[in-house]
Amino acid sequence: MKKKIEALLKRLQVAVRYNPAEVFLSVLFCCFGCALYEISCASLAVVVYYFPVLFLITCTLNSMTGGTRWRFAYYLSVLFFIPFFWKDKDFWSVFYCVTLVVVQLLYLVCDWRRDNNRFVRKGLCYLRAILSAGLLAGIAWLLSVSIYFSVQYIFEIWQYGERRFMAYSSSIAFAGILPLLFLLFNREEEKEAGVNKLFNVLLNYVLSPALLIYAVILYLYFVKVTVLWSLPKGAVAYIVVSFISATFILKSCQPFLERRYYEWFYRYSSWIVLPALAMYWVGTFYRINQYGYTEARVYLVVVGAILTGTVLLFFFRRTAHYLYAVVLAVVLLSSVTYIPGITARDIERISQEKRGNYPISESQDNYYEYVTLTDYSPLDVTGYEMLQTVGSYDEGGVNSMMRMDTFYLCDKKQHVIFEAKTDSLLFRQMEKQGLAPTDSIPKSLYPEILRLDLDSALYVFGEISAYRSSPDSTYTVSYMGGGYYLKKRVSLQARNK
Repeated sequence: MKKKIEALLKRLQVAVRYNPAEVFLSVLFCCFGCALYEISCASLAVVVYYFPVLFLITCTLNSMTGGTRWRFAYYLSVLFFIPFFWKDKDFWSVFYCVTLVVVQLLYLVCDWRRDNNRFVRKGLCYLRAILSAGLLAGIAWLLSVSIYFSVQYIFEIWQYGERRFMAYSSSIAFAGILPLLFLLFNREEEKEAGVNKLFNVLLNYVLSPALLIYAVILYLYFVKVTVLWSLPKGAVAYIVVSFISATFILKSCQPFLERRYYEWFYRYSSWIVLPALAMYWVGTFYRINQYGYTEARVYLVVVGAILTGTVLLFFFRRTAHYLYAVVLAVVLLSSVTYIPGITARDIERISQEKRGNYPISESQDNYYEYVTLTDYSPLDVTGYEMLQTVGSYDEGGVNSMMRMDTFYLCDKKQHVIFEAKTDSLLFRQMEKQGLAPTDSIPKSLYPEILRLDLDSALYVFGEISAYRSSPDSTYTVSYMGGGYYLKKRVSLQARNK
């Protein structure tokens, strides 16, 4: 045990010696985190929030400038946090999330490893270091919290100091201990990364079979869409992104497995994902053509371009390098995030201004959209033998009512003909017209959304009213009902039966 502790301390010393700027940043931001509780400074909060980004930039420069005349850039990186004192709060904004992704991708490509095995080894080593450091830092933090509250309860001391302790302990654990543990684990030999029994079992018996099931589901849906000549549902885009990403990530891990049971699948992965990719682009461009670009749809196009580029790269042996795919991702994501004039927000503004929909609101916090779906066009009664006006609960005949979040359609004896959750019913009606739950509803589709097909009848809503609090949120139904109930004509032969 003593030898293991000595070996661990020696490796920690090596990590500190080879990463002096990272260690300095960890200590500095640990102090910043503690100071933030004492002074509650908004600009300091932004700086602390960007610590993971700044830390990874320093790690990247450490890897890129080792033994070169540009080494000074690595040491200067400890001052990169200063401009962030003047940055606005954007906690978990699109800008922040994309930046966090980009800096991690830059770290992976910084030493330009074209060999796929070496590139993936670095990725696995990085992933294991992050997970191990996060797990141990989290355990250490939870133990410290447990000890604190135990002492407080047993000895009745440190009363009313919980908030300060939580702030200090969180800063020490996640800004101090976690980065140091990451440096420690990330210096392990890359050849050790990934090859073990758990890794083999996870890929061969869990992840790859699940991926095959996804492939079958998407192929069946592709056949359905093709036969019915309909549009893919909006949420299918997210399933396709997950499917293609998982396919190429698991493909990259195959060389490290002792047995490759699914080599036949991954060998032809570029061909296999093409139908899913086709559905992705059809659904994406239909919605852009109908409703224009939003910030989210710009990134949807960029992600699609990254996936398409990756698929094309792996069609040819000379270009089948994960390095190139990651570089493509960095370039495209950076272009629509940091270059003025072509950012996702700029593209959204230009697109929506042409449609007369911009600005949507000065602030997302003040956004409020209320829509009322009605249709006063003539009603075609061909094929129906009876038409009834749908009234309220106490008017007799066919009537409609809403109770809480459920819609009911009842006959004159108050027997329920149809019932459904209001929001879910609206989403189903939207999906039949190729709309995602978060899409805006164009007036041209009001008549079709208001038509509800039942087993032996057609119900046409008189009105559906709904609202939402942001452009990318779903609608909440405030009212639905009224309208007409049309009973389908039954043939004489069917009546005799």
